[in-house]
Amino acid sequence: MRLGFAALVAANLLIALQAVLRDWGYYETLLIYWLEAVVIGGYNVLRLFVVGLFGEQPFGAWISRWVGFSSWGSRLFYTVLGTGFFAFQFTGFALGVGLFVTTLPTWLARAGGAESSGHALEGLRAVGPGVAFGIGVLVLSHGFSFVRNFLLGREYVRRSVVGLIFWPYARMALVAFVLGLGLAAASLQPGLGSTTVFAVVMVLVKLAVDAMTHLWERRVFGRAATPAQQGET
Repeated sequence: MRLGFAALVAANLLIALQAVLRDWGYYETLLIYWLEAVVIGGYNVLRLFVVGLFGEQPFGAWISRWVGFSSWGSRLFYTVLGTGFFAFQFTGFALGVGLFVTTLPTWLARAGGAESSGHALEGLRAVGPGVAFGIGVLVLSHGFSFVRNFLLGREYVRRSVVGLIFWPYARMALVAFVLGLGLAAASLQPGLGSTTVFAVVMVLVKLAVDAMTHLWERRVFGRAATPAQQGET
């Protein structure tokens, strides 16, 4: 059994269970998954440091022809530079998406012809009691993958700082597309987004897309591991 895959599945199923137990709608699960994007960005900062300091070609073969990374000081300097660039632009991205997500109830209410006052605050209050649990399981899931696959599985050997700067956006693109389809459906069918059944269905669809991305990532970057290690990840 692939332990990283199992952790991913378990984390999302626990969020689906939270949605059922707490009677969440689609908006509340979107708040959880926006915070998951922040978690992914945080772990990516750690990946950048590991690759920059210990990777075989931390800035790729082409850049390595023109810039020397033989000394520890040069590696540290360019690693901090690349990590700082990622942190700056990802923070702006996360804040922009967060602003959009927190105003979604107002937008959906207007799309359905309903009164929009106070919906954002109501959604935030509704997700509050379960947000720590939801984010906690996602932190553990991504943390397990970081340690088991990226560090112990030596995936960092095959990664580069430049690639990792853009990887979280590629990692989340297909998931964002699926979640966007859910938003379109909720806007076209008033009241659909507030139902727990729809929220759970979208969590399961998101899980399927996440699982495909996870398995693809292991196949592409897990080649640095030994065959025994790959069979356990």
